[in-house]
Amino acid sequence: MIAYKFLRTGRLGPFSDFRWPAAGEWVRPESEVAPCKRGIHACRIEDLPWWLADELWEIELGGEPTPHEHKLVAASGRLVSRVAEWNRPCAEEFAAACAWRARDRAAQTLRAGPHDQLAAELETCTTLDGLVLCTRELISRAPEARINLAVAGDGGQTALFGAAATSAYIAGQAAARIEGRSGYDAERRWQADWLRDRLALRGDSNDQGSRP
Repeated sequence: MIAYKFLRTGRLGPFSDFRWPAAGEWVRPESEVAPCKRGIHACRIEDLPWWLADELWEIELGGEPTPHEHKLVAASGRLVSRVAEWNRPCAEEFAAACAWRARDRAAQTLRAGPHDQLAAELETCTTLDGLVLCTRELISRAPEARINLAVAGDGGQTALFGAAATSAYIAGQAAARIEGRSGYDAERRWQADWLRDRLALRGDSNDQGSRP
């Protein structure tokens, strides 16, 4: 099975610090597979927003991978090829997209408040710098709306640093404030779709073979 795996720079596991060998070399745990402890962990496309890191790789999983929450776990795996389209500029683009969606959700929540004027001013922002400054100024004027404004401001701030994983999380939480868990899940699906389309990822992790 072909799936995906995020690694830190230099093919390092984000949590294990394991340095993966070059593409094509199989890796197997020394003992029985245990999710989140031992085994080869990878992602389906819908799992990607939970595991963002520096490098994205296609990975071939051996045996019968087992699905767990937001991941697959297998007894063996080997890197196939790096997804070169996922790089620093792309991560910044994704983070910005998430920040603007968090802003829009915050404005929607403000209008339900009701704080129509605050929402209107928030929606006039056209740059991330401007968004951060705007939310600070609006909080000083309307501290009772601090939480919703801070959601928008924090989204903009993290996007300025290219912190894609945090920006994605904030966008999910902004959606959850309106629609609860269903809103959060829908936002995560949107993020997965963005990554699939922007990176031209194959749509079915059960497809075989390497990226063209």
